[in-house]
Amino acid sequence: MQEPVSRKIHIIDDDPHTIQVLEHILKNKGYHINSSLSGMDAFNAFKSYTPDLILLDIIMPEMDGYQVCRLLKNDRIMVNIPVIFITASHDTSELVKGFDAGAVDFISKPVNRAELLARVNTHLELKMSRDIIESKNMELQLEVETRKELEEKFKALSETAFEAVVFMQNGNIIEGNKAAFELFGIQKTGSGFPSVFSYTDEKGTELLRKILQTQGGSGPWEMVFYNAEKKPFYGLVQYQTLNYKGENVNVLAIRDITRQKEMDKEIFNAILEAEEKERKRFSRDMHDGLGALLSTLKIYTGLLQKDNKTPQEKELLLFEMKDTINKAVESARTIANNLMPSVLMDHGLLKALRSFTEALNKTKIINIRFLYPESSFYVNTNTEIHIYRIVLELVNNTLKHARAQNIYMEIDVKENVLMLDYKDDGKGFAFQETYDTKSGSQGLKNILSRINFMDGEGKFESEPGAGLHFYCKVPV
Repeated sequence: MQEPVSRKIHIIDDDPHTIQVLEHILKNKGYHINSSLSGMDAFNAFKSYTPDLILLDIIMPEMDGYQVCRLLKNDRIMVNIPVIFITASHDTSELVKGFDAGAVDFISKPVNRAELLARVNTHLELKMSRDIIESKNMELQLEVETRKELEEKFKALSETAFEAVVFMQNGNIIEGNKAAFELFGIQKTGSGFPSVFSYTDEKGTELLRKILQTQGGSGPWEMVFYNAEKKPFYGLVQYQTLNYKGENVNVLAIRDITRQKEMDKEIFNAILEAEEKERKRFSRDMHDGLGALLSTLKIYTGLLQKDNKTPQEKELLLFEMKDTINKAVESARTIANNLMPSVLMDHGLLKALRSFTEALNKTKIINIRFLYPESSFYVNTNTEIHIYRIVLELVNNTLKHARAQNIYMEIDVKENVLMLDYKDDGKGFAFQETYDTKSGSQGLKNILSRINFMDGEGKFESEPGAGLHFYCKVPV
């Protein structure tokens, strides 16, 4: 992964709040951020510097994002700067219009932190690869007398690149770097290398032909390839034409993004499963708690309406109804608190966790020792909710399965990193075996999915007879 410290990103959006949100996310990752409230302001800024990537809103007064993007692509200096549109629209025609204007990608509003960072990093990496190829191509054209030496330098560069680099003529592979041979499983035969189209299906072949017809080169494109064993993988493709060994050749730089796609799918599925679990729990609480109390009230109301009841019996029924109403109110309050504890929203993470642990200690079911910093610290609302839910999931796991007597929990924030350390003295379990088994592991997967969503790191340690130890670090 490239080091983002020197990478410059320019945000163009007429909404200062959106700019503030994007700046907060990107600056925390070390990117250098500039912003403009309109297209004209941005072009004035570009007179004095050139960004590495542009985040561009579509709906703006005076000049919309499509117009700004077209002007950028007609500027000889700005033409190769990747533009990512920011939009709340999911209309296919709008997306096509954006790509026709020259955009390389879209990010949906409201902005998802993980998606934003992943897409920005991907397109900065691809731009860096393209800049290297273009730079080498210019050197080859300007220094014909040293062409052989420069070709060797370029070949050495491609060999050390993490991306697969394939050199082609008329769709036939004529050379590739080590990464390409490993990724595709390319085998040289008596007649040379196979056609690049032998590693794609019909849809991929059609897209690849369009890519190779692009004048000068461009990208990136996402497509499915098949290696020599017919195993599919996702590739992010960048295309360039250059003069290599005295001939014009097509160069494809391909980055394997299969694991990234799998992780995106895993996180999405985990979120869906967690939501379904929460809906079932809410439905159960409503049916078993509040629903039963309301049914009782309905019965009492029917009895109260009967004429054969004495004043004393009616008074007793009214007393029972008031008591049932109080229980219903308390049940509704409990359900609401489980959905989103008021103390968390009103007083923050530390106060909510202190309140939770103190309440649990009073039950004498288990003893929780909670350590936390004396001074308060700021954590954004989404992170607070995720950390609170993680703690509840951990405690619930301990109470249901561990047979523990004590829980030791510590939370701290240092250098913009929140650290959570959780231990219990229960019976423990074989973590990897449990995690790999679908039944009984959803809670563990939900916890790790939340950590990944916050761009953090988490680790479980447990074995039979040794209790549970969970540790995580999350940027704040």
